[in-house]
Amino acid sequence: MISRLKASSTIDPLRLDYILGKSTLLAIFLFFNFMVTFRVLLVSVVPEVELVAEALYEAIILLYLVYRLSLRVVSGNLRINSLELYLILMFFLPVIAANGARAEFGQPMIYGILTFRDFYLIFGGLIVYNMLRTNTVTIQLVEKMLVLTAWINVLMFYFMSLFVDPRQFIETGLAGANDAKGGDVYFRFNMAYIFFGSIYYFVKAFYRKNFKYLILGAVFLFYVTFFRFDRTSMASVFGALAMFFVTALTPRRQLMWILIGFIPILFLVISVYFVSPELFEQYYLMFADAFATLLGTANAEGEESVRLNELRIALEHIEKNPLIGNGKVSNQWVEGGYSHFLGFFYASDVGIFGQIFMYGFIGAFLLYFQFLLSLNYALKIRHIKRNVFLVSLKFMMFAIMLDSITNGYLTIYAAQSVTALILIYHFYEKDLIIGAELREKKLEQSKILIPRQKHLDENHEAK
Repeated sequence: MISRLKASSTIDPLRLDYILGKSTLLAIFLFFNFMVTFRVLLVSVVPEVELVAEALYEAIILLYLVYRLSLRVVSGNLRINSLELYLILMFFLPVIAANGARAEFGQPMIYGILTFRDFYLIFGGLIVYNMLRTNTVTIQLVEKMLVLTAWINVLMFYFMSLFVDPRQFIETGLAGANDAKGGDVYFRFNMAYIFFGSIYYFVKAFYRKNFKYLILGAVFLFYVTFFRFDRTSMASVFGALAMFFVTALTPRRQLMWILIGFIPILFLVISVYFVSPELFEQYYLMFADAFATLLGTANAEGEESVRLNELRIALEHIEKNPLIGNGKVSNQWVEGGYSHFLGFFYASDVGIFGQIFMYGFIGAFLLYFQFLLSLNYALKIRHIKRNVFLVSLKFMMFAIMLDSITNGYLTIYAAQSVTALILIYHFYEKDLIIGAELREKKLEQSKILIPRQKHLDENHEAK
């Protein structure tokens, strides 16, 4: 008893884990990790906060990688799994791009690598993975913190959209307008957590058969549809939900949910048509313009004309440097970056063609291979394949893949998809363990049953 009292008296009352509790500190760290690596505040009124936090966390990640690698070398554990191999290859992706920029524009390698420094935030997901492997955190806590972060994001976005005029930020990139979308000014917030929240609650509603989760999911979908006002975001999240609907539900349940969902959707469309015909016409023109541009039947004007010109520049340089690409030109090396050489040009504006422009076909294949890898892991999961969090991560990956076709977010926000990939791999490892335990249990049962059956057979022969 006395020894226990002495031990307790040595606890430092100023230690954070003593004041807040270990689980609270871990939750705070996960929240910080997800906010920073997903670069939520990069498009906000305080982007400087994001950049400072990124610089701090990138230093922590670098030290962590050196520490983990040193431990493995010292212990002689040099075996790497398929996920680690892929992350090693991804580590050198900026080097490929830097070499392309050196060859095409004469940019020194160091500038080419440093301009991709935010890309290395993908290894924040590796920290979470190792915390899961060592049981420092549970997958349930990771799920709770991703859901909480999603709610903080959507509530923050609603607050800004309802109470702050976006027109004052029209020159900053935080807000934008497009005549094809009706000319209204809207905030260009990061949509990753909106995708996740929408998908998570709809998956949960289907699996738990609880209508309240549909309402929660609708909070996220409503923002995408009526506040974000972006065709690609809407197509991505609804496309992911449609894919879940087709692949995860039986034909009977599909028919049931079509009947259940058709009437409210039809009622909503009719209501918008009569209550706000201007909004209905705005949506109609927005998507009609998108289809006309896609089919080449419209005369591109404004933003669409600019993007077509950027696409032309990208295709010309892809043809010139198809394998290693043209890299990324740093504003620290020449003012204006790409614009110094190419006129108005942003690789992120032309989606997948921008990725090929930067990395070449080799690097772009490596970048997009993460979607095939996550699909491979997901398809091999047998025992926990209906886990709500796992299924949500799978279709979040699908939404990000769709979204990446028309923008460069796969590079700018690289950690969003890579973190989902890492967590899917954790489920894959967990499923392997469950499978091994079940096989061992069956083997033990067979060892018990075989002697018993032999004994019964011997008694039967004796009789």
